[in-house]
Amino acid sequence: MAVQSTARPTGSRPGIAVALHLVLRLLAVLVFAQAVFAGLFLDGNAAWRQWHAINGMLLIPLLALLAVVLAVLLWRSGRPGWIALASLALLLAIIVQNAMGQSGQVAVHVPLGVAILGLIGALLGRTRNLARASTDPSAPSGRLR
Repeated sequence: MAVQSTARPTGSRPGIAVALHLVLRLLAVLVFAQAVFAGLFLDGNAAWRQWHAINGMLLIPLLALLAVVLAVLLWRSGRPGWIALASLALLLAIIVQNAMGQSGQVAVHVPLGVAILGLIGALLGRTRNLARASTDPSAPSGRLR
C-alpha cells in the first residue's frame, strides 16, 4: 500500500498563485471597463475621457507590473516560467497600448486592446488551475504545464 505525500514542493508558496489569479481578475475588470469608458466618451460625454486616461495610464499598468512581480515569484518557487514571460508580454503590450492611444493610432489601439483582454483571459485560465493545484493537497506537486 503506497502512502501519498501531501507535502508541497520545496520553496512552494501557494498564496502567490492565488494572488496572481486575483490580480489578473481585477486587471480583466479594469481592461473591460477601459472599453466601456472609451465608448462613453466617444458617445459624446467628454468627462469619461479622463476616466479612460487614468485607468489606462495608471491603474492598468500598475496592476500589470504587480502581475509580473507575482509571476516571477511564482516561477522562482518552482512553477512554470512561461507565466512570467506572458505577464511581461502583457505589461509590454499595455505600454505600447498607452503610446498608441496617446498618439491617436486608433487602428492599432483598439485591436491591441482586444488582444490584451484575450491574453489576460488566457492567463486567468492557466493561473486558476495553478491556484487550485497549489491549494489542493491531493495534487502531487502542484505543477501544471
